[in-house]
Amino acid sequence: MSGHIIPIISRFDEALNKKALEELPDISKKYKLSIQLSLDGFSFCIFNSERNKYLAIESYNFQRTGSYINLCKYIDELFLQLSWLKKSFQSVNIIFENNKSTLVPFPLFDESEKDIYLNFNHTITNDEQIVYDKLNTLEAYNIFSLPICLNNKLKDIFPDCKISHFSSTLIESILIKYKNQPVIKRAFINVRNLYLDIIITEGKRQIFYNSFKYRTEEDFIYFLIFVLEQLQLNPEDIDLILIGQIEKKSSLFEMIYKYVRNIRFEDRNNIFQYSYIFNDIPSHFYYNLLNINLCEL
Repeated sequence: MSGHIIPIISRFDEALNKKALEELPDISKKYKLSIQLSLDGFSFCIFNSERNKYLAIESYNFQRTGSYINLCKYIDELFLQLSWLKKSFQSVNIIFENNKSTLVPFPLFDESEKDIYLNFNHTITNDEQIVYDKLNTLEAYNIFSLPICLNNKLKDIFPDCKISHFSSTLIESILIKYKNQPVIKRAFINVRNLYLDIIITEGKRQIFYNSFKYRTEEDFIYFLIFVLEQLQLNPEDIDLILIGQIEKKSSLFEMIYKYVRNIRFEDRNNIFQYSYIFNDIPSHFYYNLLNINLCEL
């Protein structure tokens, strides 16, 4: 592979026979394939629905992608090495990550107006199509843009795949997981490369969701404190749960802890089982990827 594609992690349970996946025509139908894709990366995991267990995870960083045309080229290059992933799985769910999305409650949604909803907050170009996810737990539609070239590429590889927006999985999985927990206000931060997503919930209800681009740790904490202040939430009292690309031994975590005391990292969802290969992977990493099977999108 080219120097633009950087392997990050590759873990396979011994029970998942990669050689058999490559050689036997129907064995892949035992498994569900989940993929998360963005301009800067590609990750996938494999789930055995019979055993309710995750058996594999692999992740790559894409460098200097620049455009979705280049992203499609990287996908082609990657699948030359991962040709067995093109086989017929029980299901293929793809989480697409970009920052052009908007939520519309069920009563206000009109499918014929979806272009207007999204264009109100974002600039949509001719090489993008507008699609949406139905979020049953939130009782809202998530409208987002999907590059046409990327959609065509993914449908060519996986004709029956379901493509959802990353924020749909993030929101739905949090609401489902915490719906029977004590009704208190909780703040969730999903940390991505140069972006943070903030979700505030109270029981089954979502109070706030938005994404912010940051360059420095000071930017990061500014957006967090600004949101808490606008919602009249005390940083000393709020329960803050961290998801994504952040570690406890990091200057970013130390910065957050200066302002918010009740912090913890999200645990994996105990509705699923996980192979031993996940034992040394922090529980809040790859949260979206490992929860797409929880959501009915």
